[in-house]
Amino acid sequence: MPYITTQAIVLHTADYRDNDRMLSLLSPGYGQLDALCRGCKKPQSPLMSAAQAFTYGEYVLYQGKGRMTVTSFQLIDSFYPLREDYERLRYAACMLEVLRLQALPGEGNAKLFLLLARSLKRLCYLPLDPRAVTAAFLLMDAALSGWRPRLDACVHCGKPVPPGVPAYMDIDGGGLRCRDCVNADTPALPLTPEQIAWIRDVMINGVEKTALPARDAPLIPLLRYLESRLDARIHAAKGLR
Repeated sequence: MPYITTQAIVLHTADYRDNDRMLSLLSPGYGQLDALCRGCKKPQSPLMSAAQAFTYGEYVLYQGKGRMTVTSFQLIDSFYPLREDYERLRYAACMLEVLRLQALPGEGNAKLFLLLARSLKRLCYLPLDPRAVTAAFLLMDAALSGWRPRLDACVHCGKPVPPGVPAYMDIDGGGLRCRDCVNADTPALPLTPEQIAWIRDVMINGVEKTALPARDAPLIPLLRYLESRLDARIHAAKGLR
């Protein structure tokens, strides 16, 4: 059919000619879509808000010859508070880049779409630490994509990793690696017992319900773990700690 109607979140925009923009949209049913938004840069355009990064709305798209075009749009959430908080904006941009690298055209994933929408809402409207929200997003993205890290035992020797014991995040191995199995050649990052406890608790209860301190969220190990699965650097994460 030449027309499709779908909810979508804008992952990326690029100026095109004087008044148009190309959009990369994440759709729950269609995966990543590239669409031209004509006239959206004109001051009175009804599509102006449709062509902003982070915008969440319902898009009507027309599939023409070789190019999809936005024909109408209804706003659900602009996540405008992100534009007023540079720190939160940086973490949100990291989330968008992850899914821009990951989502494929024609391969919908409603769970990943919902994860992004909920994570952006947490950054915007809840008094949660943005670093912890982003770490939880990376962790759940990995789990939903079939890359859930092994957290109960060493991925190399199978020895259990009990609570209160430090270990490593084995970037290539897919989970925790005990201290006995780590050497200078192992691509692994150290995790404190508190960080391991945070990962385990968030996997079970979610970032909103965990009672563990946000400072224990191991953002960088989880970032490197997901980059390994995507086989790409997440440039928007540069400078995050």
